[in-house]
Amino acid sequence: MITSHTGAIELSKKAVLCTAVALTFVLITGCTPDEPAPTVPTPSLSAPASEPPEAEEPAGALSGLGADADWDNFILDCANTEQEPVIQTVATGDVTGDHVADAVVARTCAAATPYVPSTIEVFDGKSPAARPWRIGTALLGDVATTDRPWVIALAVQSGVIMIQAHGGETACPKLRLTYRYQLDGTAFRRLDRVAGTSTTCLPIQE
Repeated sequence: MITSHTGAIELSKKAVLCTAVALTFVLITGCTPDEPAPTVPTPSLSAPASEPPEAEEPAGALSGLGADADWDNFILDCANTEQEPVIQTVATGDVTGDHVADAVVARTCAAATPYVPSTIEVFDGKSPAARPWRIGTALLGDVATTDRPWVIALAVQSGVIMIQAHGGETACPKLRLTYRYQLDGTAFRRLDRVAGTSTTCLPIQE
C-alpha cells in the first residue's frame, strides 16, 4: 500500500512537471502548438539620398528666365550716358553654392570705334525676376585698362566663372585672353589670367 501510494505521488509530480514545461513553452513562444508562429515584416531598404546636383541649368526665380530676361533694365549704365548698354551673352550656373543657378551677364556699350571693353555682372538666382540682386561688383574691371577685354565666350563650371575674350590695342586687338573668377565671401576674386598673342587682328563683333 505504501509503495502504491508513493508511486501515485511520483506520477502526480511528473504530471505537474510536464504541465509546467508546457505552460513555459506557451509563454515563451506566445502560441500553442496548433497556432502558426507570428511573422515579423522585413523592413524595406532604400538607397541613401544622393547629394543635390550642382545647378548648371536655369532654376529659381530669376535665373529661370536665363537669356530671356530683359537684362537691359538691370545691368549697369555705360560710363558715357550717350552710349547704350549692349548685352553680349548670358550664362547660368551655381556661383553662390546654394544649388540654385545664378545669372552671369556680359555686356559692352554701343560705340563706333574704338570698342568699349566688356564687363560682367552676376545676379542671384533666388532674387525676384522683376528686381534681381547683383552680387559684388562687375567683373573684368581689374583688367579693363590693360587688357581691354571683349568677351567672346562665357560659362560657369563648378562655381567658377570662365571667360574668354579678345583684347589688346583697340585698333588691332591681338590678345587671346582667358580669365577665371570665383566668389569669395561677398566679392569676386580672379583666380588666374592666361594670355596668348595672335599674329593677326582678332575680331571684335558688336
